Amino acid sequence: MNALRIPSRGTLRAWGFAFAVLSVILPALPLGPVFAQPPMPLAVLWAAYGWAAEDESGWRAPLMLALLGLLHDQLAGGPFGLFMAIYLAAYLIGRGVAVLMSAPNLFSLWGGFALTALLTILIARFLAQWGLGEAVSVRPYAEAALITAILFPLVRPLYMSSAPALRTQGPRR
Repeated sequence: MNALRIPSRGTLRAWGFAFAVLSVILPALPLGPVFAQPPMPLAVLWAAYGWAAEDESGWRAPLMLALLGLLHDQLAGGPFGLFMAIYLAAYLIGRGVAVLMSAPNLFSLWGGFALTALLTILIARFLAQWGLGEAVSVRPYAEAALITAILFPLVRPLYMSSAPALRTQGPRR
């Protein structure tokens, strides 16, 4: 028996989902600055992009993102629906970006995720100002999203398989 065998795709996805849930819950707990956002990455963005790029076209991925967003809204004490809208927007953006960034290499995948994270920063800025007023800053979210984008290559196997899925497919018929 090989003790260093590669975990199954399902196991990696479960670890990725657990990490996404923890990235929502841990910043709300009084655990010190290490678990604050930033520097704690927004693993839900990894999940949103990975599920979108892997062609998770059923109802489960958007539903899980919506629930994680609502949980994040509740724990953060901000306007209800803010993080839900950001995470669902990341999923929708990821669906489009995954098709545009169709080369199956790390730089294309990384660039696609970075573009998705950048666009969610712009959406967060618009939604936060709309929901909380002009004086609100999205700098902590932007910093966390940038940290998340930098770390993406390290965690990509938790959210995306090595075989291209949606990225190489043409339009559905």
